[in-house]
Amino acid sequence: MSRHPHDLTIPRDLRPLALAIGLTVSFMFLEIFVGLLSNSLALLADAAHMASDAAALGMALAAVWVSARPATRTKTFGFYRAEILAAFLNGLALWPAVLWIAYGAYRRLSHPPEIRAPMMLATAVIGLLANLACSRILRRSKGQGLNFESAYLHVLADAASSVSVIGAGFLIWLTGWRAADPLASLIVCAGILFSSWNLIRGSVNILLEGVPVHINVVELMRAMQQVEGVKRVHDIHVWTITSGMEAMSGHVVVADMARGQSALGTLNALLNERFGIHHVTLQLENE
Repeated sequence: MSRHPHDLTIPRDLRPLALAIGLTVSFMFLEIFVGLLSNSLALLADAAHMASDAAALGMALAAVWVSARPATRTKTFGFYRAEILAAFLNGLALWPAVLWIAYGAYRRLSHPPEIRAPMMLATAVIGLLANLACSRILRRSKGQGLNFESAYLHVLADAASSVSVIGAGFLIWLTGWRAADPLASLIVCAGILFSSWNLIRGSVNILLEGVPVHINVVELMRAMQQVEGVKRVHDIHVWTITSGMEAMSGHVVVADMARGQSALGTLNALLNERFGIHHVTLQLENE
């Protein structure tokens, strides 16, 4: 018996994503220009982080459009996994930026160059305001899937890195301690790594069809076997098709095949309500 997720909702209002992309790209170019003008590596690092944000938002926008395409004869589940693939690539795309920033910071720690702190500070404050505006725009879409979650996390991580750049700008301006600039760049690197690791790990688990983190298979099997008429269950497989869309298949051994349909109805309700699994395929077997 199979139940199909006809009620799965795809977010259709893409204006928040488009607006966030426009803001991010605009301030990314501003930070690149002022970073080169002020000789601030921290500001260029923050611009690189904004570039990754723009890529994340753009891929999220594309993935939503692709995911909404109907299923075909060769893609019977549709294109839901496009969202997960995009989230995985978003996470990986951050790592080259981390290497570039860390190498530049390492070279500057021993011989910090002259930096125009007031210009750096003012631009970092504007960048922080842009990030906060983007996070406010994306907050309503945050619960609509892993890809929206990844875009939201990108923006929040960039906001945190902007704070470190602002702190470095104040230190350089007030004390002349120019090493604050490469140190702030390393803080930005740490923020990028933190925001990308959970994203990559969650995406890989879905792509490898691992069990969703919120489902305990042992507990699930025990609950199924407590249903009246069910003797035992085996060959249980639980995986995620896309964010918020779990699937399961398995074999159910019953004592009486005539009453098996009643047990199936109870099992489907149990799996839906208690474990959030909406796409269930169970095969009945006679004891």
